[in-house]
Amino acid sequence: MFWSSLGKILLILISSALIVWISPKDETFKYDFQKGSFWEHEDLISPFNITIYKTDNEFQEEKNAIEKNKKLYFDVQEGDFTTLAPEIEGLPLDYIVYIMKGSIPYEIKIADITTPLKLNEKITQKNLDLQLNNTSLIKESISKGDQIILTGEHIDDTKYEALTIYQKEYQKKYISQKTKYKQIIGQFILVSLALLAMLFFFKYIIPELFNDSKKILLILLVIVLMVLTTSLIIDFNSQYIYIAPLCLTPILIRTFFDSRSSLYVFLVNIIIIGFSVPHSFEFVFYQLMVGMMVIISMEHLEKRRDFFKTSLLVFLTYSVIYVALTLIQDADLNKINPYRFSYFAINAALTLLAFPLIFIFEKIFGYVSELSLLEYSDTNSKILRELSVKAPGTFQHCVQVANIAEDLIHKIGGNALLARAGALHHDIGKTLKPLFYIENQHTGFNPHNEINNEESAQIITSHVVDGVKLAHKYKLPEPLIDFIRTHHGSSKTKFFYNKQKIEHPNIPIDENIFTYKGPKPFSRETAVVMMVDSVEAASRSMSDHSEKSISDLVDNIIDEQIQTNQFSNANITFQDITAIKQHLKLKLQAVYHTRIKYPVSN
Repeated sequence: MFWSSLGKILLILISSALIVWISPKDETFKYDFQKGSFWEHEDLISPFNITIYKTDNEFQEEKNAIEKNKKLYFDVQEGDFTTLAPEIEGLPLDYIVYIMKGSIPYEIKIADITTPLKLNEKITQKNLDLQLNNTSLIKESISKGDQIILTGEHIDDTKYEALTIYQKEYQKKYISQKTKYKQIIGQFILVSLALLAMLFFFKYIIPELFNDSKKILLILLVIVLMVLTTSLIIDFNSQYIYIAPLCLTPILIRTFFDSRSSLYVFLVNIIIIGFSVPHSFEFVFYQLMVGMMVIISMEHLEKRRDFFKTSLLVFLTYSVIYVALTLIQDADLNKINPYRFSYFAINAALTLLAFPLIFIFEKIFGYVSELSLLEYSDTNSKILRELSVKAPGTFQHCVQVANIAEDLIHKIGGNALLARAGALHHDIGKTLKPLFYIENQHTGFNPHNEINNEESAQIITSHVVDGVKLAHKYKLPEPLIDFIRTHHGSSKTKFFYNKQKIEHPNIPIDENIFTYKGPKPFSRETAVVMMVDSVEAASRSMSDHSEKSISDLVDNIIDEQIQTNQFSNANITFQDITAIKQHLKLKLQAVYHTRIKYPVSN
């Protein structure tokens, strides 16, 4: 246990170093700020001059406003006093124009004009040119030693630009190489702590995950993959950060494990990435909301095509959050950037990469995803259809075992879908010689009557080997093949073994001929399928299905399996076995329940 835990910690440290190495190399800024929010840090004084420039649109809008509101200069006309200059028609009565008397301009409201005027175009144009030429590209200047922002002050557009400029200049001028190394060490410590916290969460909350080093390795690989993807995008252009398909993390983890591990791994993943991205609070909020919606949608995932619904949900959630944040920060929907929706659409489309990634991880780590288990649980698959045609009795037995085993795993904990898929396939080896198994003998002919007990035993035990061969032929995954290998463990074919002892009491018995080669069950799921398989098969041969006879049957079969150490390799407790016995008895009583006889009137 010590060396296993030490190996996992070493994996964490290696992963942390790899994450720090591939993370974006821009130095982190100690202040976090968002446009539209309030400055929560201490008063910020500028250590250098800051110049905020107008955008091209702002500069052009200012020039347009000057032209629209240009000052009008008029000369007083002589002669006809009934006609006013047409340039002032339509202007408000309180609009101020300038009357030239000699070389001196006098302000006057239009409402006070009684004398006909003539526009002095030269002076008007000269004044307009002067105003346009004096238009500056500088929006605001902050001198060294002046305050940039005060604690609690609202971060409007101008303050946001000033803080952004300060951040860039500070990183460029004041962060030395020595400081960079210290930051790398600090980042390594934080990443390691986050991953170690995740590891301890698994140890005390999901121990079955912690105890499997391959599962830990898969989780760390997913985290590193997402950090690498995000880093490449930021290094190219940080404004494309929301293209990064970080929702692949909860999708992949939930596909192979459960929702608890999926949410926790995702939290750790976005926190680690949040160290290196701009506007980390906003980034983490986006990812957390979208990730939780993805995990919820994964609970109702039944077919691979349902991934398209999840992808659409990703796009919609990102879009709603963006619109809401725009209203908070700018209070103006006109500030919405339509290109952001294209980023969200690309992100949603990239979540479909889950298809090939799930397939790759299944092949690398030998796990079966829930999506694959759903497909393997379909009784219309080619191998199960063949079983239902060639060995219909065996097929019905497999379906019954699958239904009961799935329910029992729900009761004691474990992967119920894996138990169901495994139970459906555990007897596929009987497809090759179906008539040698009593559940398929519907004509009264029993081929075992034509051969000796040893030959019969070899044929019966061979269905395990045949099943494994068929499973490989149909490319079933190893976790399902484990159910075929283990469902009889190292038990004996008791019927032919006891028959041999009775018919040949003086002849030594080669027990290997009558014994299954194993291995024994080594998981809760395979152990449960062994119990249900043995009990369900035996119950079919009973003539009395009373409550007592069913109870005795269940106790006798499972107790014998315990005595022969069939569950010594499985992580199953006596408390689990007691619960399994209880529920198995109730299930069989329900299956063999007969209708009450109604009294017949005379």
